[in-house]
Amino acid sequence: MINTAQHAFPKEPPLPPIGSTNSFRGGSIIVGGGGGGPQHRASVTSSTMQPTSQFHQQQQQQQQQSVIDDSLLTGKLINVEAQRIMSVLQEAQRKVMIIGLLPDEVDRRVSTVFSADTVAYIGEYKLLEAKYKTLVEGKSPESEVKDTAKQLRISTRTVCRHFLQNPQLISKLRYLKSTKLANITQFEGLLQEVKVLVYERLKMSVEEEKAKQDQLSVIIAKEQKTSNEVRLLKDELEKAKKERATEVSKRNEVIRRLKEELRDIKQQAEDTTKRLESRSKQKEDLELQQAKDKELAMRNEILRYTEELQEMIKKNREEEAVLRKKKFKVESEVENWIHKYDQDMEEKQNELEDITTIYNEEKAQLDELQTRYNELQKEYEKIMEERRIKQEEQIQQAKKLKKMHEAATRIQAIYRGWKLRKELKKKASGKASGKASGKGKGDKKKKK
Repeated sequence: MINTAQHAFPKEPPLPPIGSTNSFRGGSIIVGGGGGGPQHRASVTSSTMQPTSQFHQQQQQQQQQSVIDDSLLTGKLINVEAQRIMSVLQEAQRKVMIIGLLPDEVDRRVSTVFSADTVAYIGEYKLLEAKYKTLVEGKSPESEVKDTAKQLRISTRTVCRHFLQNPQLISKLRYLKSTKLANITQFEGLLQEVKVLVYERLKMSVEEEKAKQDQLSVIIAKEQKTSNEVRLLKDELEKAKKERATEVSKRNEVIRRLKEELRDIKQQAEDTTKRLESRSKQKEDLELQQAKDKELAMRNEILRYTEELQEMIKKNREEEAVLRKKKFKVESEVENWIHKYDQDMEEKQNELEDITTIYNEEKAQLDELQTRYNELQKEYEKIMEERRIKQEEQIQQAKKLKKMHEAATRIQAIYRGWKLRKELKKKASGKASGKASGKGKGDKKKKK
């Protein structure tokens, strides 16, 4: 085993959680890890700034959360190589944070906050970054782009080492730049995900990895089985498509024959229609002549019926006069009957009101009696319930007394049996001791 204390890396300031910022400024950046690692480039444009006091509060919370996360990711690793790998990832994350916090331009404010060496490192890095961006966008020669990229990597390593050796400068960077670029935030998120995945992979035991491999083999077997089933279904589908195409062609042939038959039927129908039209024309002319003759006969009949109508009107008027006189007489009798009916109904209404008054009085008395009956009924039920409870208590007491008598009788019987057995035992022991003493005296006599 290797001593972990001898290979421990120097402690550096904690990192803020990935994705903690919510606003960005436009820009671009290239980050080079220690020892000539891969390059990462991104660009973004946007947005707004946070107040400085609120930003410092968020930075303190982020530092506490980051310390907890880093301790969780390294505390459970037993293998030294795994701890080294996690330390390398954490160092890379710190360098990305430093590059993301660098100011966009070296102005008077930066010169006031930092020393001349720090300002020179930042200025050199910004110049190389701008030059590299210009060469890439202008499609310059590849050799020049490679040289500039190499210089930019060297400058990036220098800046990161300078800030890591002076942790107090990082807080000044946070003060100068309260927000990060969107591409930096995105890259930090990806780096955090890589760190978590590597940690999960490193803390996995051989048995767990073997179990995962077995599970993966089962999944691959299921996938192969599913692929075979899909292939068979595709073959069946192709076969069904061919059968359907054959059936469709047969049906198209049937449709073609039916269309030809329909065309012949239409031709026959047109000929039949023409013949029917000629016959209908002849029949129409004949019926028109018959209608004219019938119209003349009906006109004559109308004149005759008109004369009869006039005679009937005259007769009906005479009958109407007689009926009007009769109606007047009937109406007079009806009015008399109505008047008599009103008088009778008035008398009946008065009688009904008297009966209603008597009914209301009797109903009030009935309600009063019903109320009193309900009260008496409740009292009766209460008394009966008390009697029932009292009777049940008496029954329970009788049962309890009976049970106590039985228990006392049983106890007495047990005691008597015990006492009798004790007396019998005493008698038996007395007889045995008498026999033993008699036997001893007889032996002594024999010896003498």
